[in-house]
Parts: sequence; C-alpha cells; structure tokens
Amino acid sequence: MWEDYVEEGKSIEARFARLLTNPIFASKEQDMTEHWDVSDNSCRYDVKGMKKFRRSDPETTDRLHYIEIRNVNGKVGWLYGKADYIAFETRAWWIVVDRAKLADFVEGAIWSGNDQFGLKPEPYKLIQREGRQDIITIVPTVDLLSIASQVLVKK
Repeated sequence: MWEDYVEEGKSIEARFARLLTNPIFASKEQDMTEHWDVSDNSCRYDVKGMKKFRRSDPETTDRLHYIEIRNVNGKVGWLYGKADYIAFETRAWWIVVDRAKLADFVEGAIWSGNDQFGLKPEPYKLIQREGRQDIITIVPTVDLLSIASQVLVKK
C-alpha cells in the first residue's frame, strides 16, 4: 500500500519534470527535509498530485488542494520548505505557484481570526488528524489560479 503511494508520487513528479528543460530529481533526504521534488536551472519545485477530498471518495478531485503547514511528525510542512515553487496538478494543467506567495496567501486566509481546528475538512479551516501532529488546510483550485506564476498545459 505505502509503496504504491510512493510509486504514484514519483510518477506524478516525472510527468511534471517532462515540462522542464534539465530536470534534476531530489534525493530522498532532500525530498523529506527540504520539501522539493525536482529542480531545473536553480528553481526547485515541490510537485503535488490530485488527492481525494475524503479518503472514502471514489476518485481524486482537481477542485481542491491540501496544504501542509506542519507534517505528521510535528515538523515544518512543505508550505515552509525550500522549494521555490509548488506545482499543483489538475486534470488539464499544472498550476505553478510561488511558495512564499502561497504561504502569505494561506496565512492571510487562515489566521485572520480562524485559530480553531475544524471537525471536518473544509477550505481555510485548520485540520489536525486524530493521532497525528500535522496541521493542514484546503485551498480551492480557483484561489491557486488567482496567485499562480504559471499555468502549464499537461502533455
């Protein structure tokens, strides 16, 4: 099961890397601690595939994207990693967002008086899964498009 998840992630990263001129993949250590997957000419990208909104959903969605503020071990999440850009997958495009701009956007949307954890997943609510130290939230794709640096058509 876990191996399938990792293999799918690598496949998604490889699809995005085909759009780059000279892709260099991160080591396992760089992926885990620096939070980036592939680089090209000194730009580092963290690639995010489509996810299910709820685990029980039959299919993934490209209308919402999870944002990791703190990881399951309680350490800094990929939102504050060393990637220059986050590439979000949709069915038709890659939405490439400057990571620092995304962090500012998410902080403004969440921390404007919203410090309560939601009981169910919904956009801009902080979520902490039971038994884990993570903090995540959800951002609608339309909001990512509003701050995108690039939108690349999938090949």
